[in-house]
Amino acid sequence: MKKLFLVLGVAVVLHSQPLAHAQVAGGALSLVDDKKAKALIDAGDARFEAGELAAAMDLYKAVMDRYPVSRWRFLARLKMGKQFLKEKKFDLALDQFRRVAVEDNKDADQRGDASLQVGVCFFEMGKFEEAFGELRKVIKLHPGTPYSNDAYYYIGQAHFKLGRFGNAIEAFKNVGTSIDPQAQEAEKLDAGKRLFVKIDDKDLSAQAGESGVVVTIETSAGDKESVTCFPVTPGAPILMGSLRTQLGDAKPGDGVVQLIGTDKIKVIYTDKQTADAQLNIVRTKEIKVVGNARVKVVDGAFAEAVGAVVLDKPAFLLVQDSDRDISGKSDEIEVIVRTKRPVEENPDSEKAEKPAVNAAAALEALEKAEPIFKVIDEKKVKLVEKPADGAAPGGAVHTGAFIGTIQMARQGETPNPGAIVAQVGDVLEIEYQDDVSLDAKPVARRTVARVIEGNLNPLQVANAKINDEELKFKTALKTSEALKNIGNIYKELGLTKQATDKYKQALVETEQVARSYGALNQRLLEQTYVQMWKIYYAMDDLGRAAQMCLELQRRFPDSPFVDDALLLMGQVSQKQGKFQEAIGVYRRLAALKNSPLAPAAQYAIGECYEELGTTQKNKIYYDEAFLAFKGCFEKFPNSNQAGDALSKMAEYYYTKEDFTRALDLYEEALQQYQDSKFIDVILYNYGRCLVKMKKLDGAVEKFNQLISTYPNSKMVANAQKIVEAIEKRKTAGGTAN
Repeated sequence: MKKLFLVLGVAVVLHSQPLAHAQVAGGALSLVDDKKAKALIDAGDARFEAGELAAAMDLYKAVMDRYPVSRWRFLARLKMGKQFLKEKKFDLALDQFRRVAVEDNKDADQRGDASLQVGVCFFEMGKFEEAFGELRKVIKLHPGTPYSNDAYYYIGQAHFKLGRFGNAIEAFKNVGTSIDPQAQEAEKLDAGKRLFVKIDDKDLSAQAGESGVVVTIETSAGDKESVTCFPVTPGAPILMGSLRTQLGDAKPGDGVVQLIGTDKIKVIYTDKQTADAQLNIVRTKEIKVVGNARVKVVDGAFAEAVGAVVLDKPAFLLVQDSDRDISGKSDEIEVIVRTKRPVEENPDSEKAEKPAVNAAAALEALEKAEPIFKVIDEKKVKLVEKPADGAAPGGAVHTGAFIGTIQMARQGETPNPGAIVAQVGDVLEIEYQDDVSLDAKPVARRTVARVIEGNLNPLQVANAKINDEELKFKTALKTSEALKNIGNIYKELGLTKQATDKYKQALVETEQVARSYGALNQRLLEQTYVQMWKIYYAMDDLGRAAQMCLELQRRFPDSPFVDDALLLMGQVSQKQGKFQEAIGVYRRLAALKNSPLAPAAQYAIGECYEELGTTQKNKIYYDEAFLAFKGCFEKFPNSNQAGDALSKMAEYYYTKEDFTRALDLYEEALQQYQDSKFIDVILYNYGRCLVKMKKLDGAVEKFNQLISTYPNSKMVANAQKIVEAIEKRKTAGGTAN
């Protein structure tokens, strides 16, 4: 059977989250907790959109602290992780993402997103080998999702930065090809999103070759474009192609599908031969143009969303809805604007004017019963589609962005015609009926903003004096982190004295927090311990680094940094040559359930045994190392260390001259770990094995693959010498097998 599919736009998977599984854990109580946890997330989102990042992060963290078994904890962690990633706090981001990408999280979309973000973290840190492992796991465990496509993109970027341009091209070719085989064919397209065309035709891929297969795209407004589809991989039965779409008047043949809100799109493909021997059968697929509307209260430039409006000044409204752009003129829509007031008003008007000053106050407010509002005033407002920025006057308007204003009048005074009345502490609500959308039925889209006194001018002089104690010590920790990073730069440059000075300054800042505020805020105290062991480790003061790790474990046994502390303790002992001691620490870490660092610990055990075998000249330790690497590969086959462990196992067989087993492992490594840093070593050793087995033609093939694919590898020089020697032997009359 041959099928023509359409996959629309940036593949966004929307999952509903039924409450059924929440009832299992705690019945009605779980439902109540879930509701409160969701309220905290909504409050955090509101603070985030208003630019109050610290308050938003505190609210997200409160979800985990107050409702540790609620299903919403995973979403809170995901939001926190993304903010940490944006701030380049990679350790904190990784911890949050790893706690989302667990089996206990039943939301596959969240797991896929978190798994991708782990790989992105390693990419941003420049740890490309670790990134490859994580991103390949995304492709394997979350096929057919946008996260899989993004993973291919970051794999390609990492190879590009490493100079592996051939591998980068192969990865980039796969971007956009990961389509869910269970997904239904798309029926709607949001204008502006990319249109992907997928053809499933088993007898066509061989005919397509390098030229591909052409598919025609037609719109009811008159645009006509063609897109060439290619097999996703050589010989694959699935062909893919895509075109960009945008709002605008039809311009046939320009390579972009121009759309208006009433458009229908027809995709036409000619099936040259069907399964029942029919020829040149035209297959078509039709879809409609729709868009999910977004409603915002924005600043005077209609650019940034704001969380409040000011009495006696206009409120600026924005609705983005692509399917309401139905002509070349400035189209119009209508919204309902109303002011609302809580039924139980706070008699203290001063407090009513001010938002909660900190997260604790916000949390207290959220714990109370939800307020009941009464409508104070209501008006209908027409919004007009605004031209694109820089557009010529009198030109066609196709933006799908509708703007308008309404004057905020003070209640009790005579308002201007068309104004809406309110008082400080009220809520302004905007409602828009989105009749045509990606949803199955019309949806009322709403947004709200607080009514305040004063102005929303963002250009204000900041007070340099820090009055909030917690903010003061958070600033001290950030200063310490910055000093440590400067010290690391000096250390890399060989400026030991300058590096030491910066590390000492960083310690002073950190110890100040521990002494002055740590007893009052355990979370900050935990961060100081983490910061101090990192500083000591950077200073090569391994004894104190290990001491701080032990103190962290003793004071905070449930800390997310305990895993890191154990790994660091093991690394300290290993660096000092105390291999048996390091093995003991690594084993403790490897035994921790669900620890993301367990694979690294298991691999490090093998390294310690290898070093023992070298230092003590005892072959028994090499056998122990092999068992440790084997355990790493078998227990953690999807980990970043699995490929390295496989390489070590093959090397063990090579030294034992068990070439057949070594070749099996080399082949498995080439198939499963094509992005790993050791592939050049694998190819080199693969060739050496074949030389030992007198399979010289095969050996030359592997060596040449190494030379062409990894020209910068330190193995290339030896590989070239071996190839030259084999070629000389063949020229002299030797026989290659």
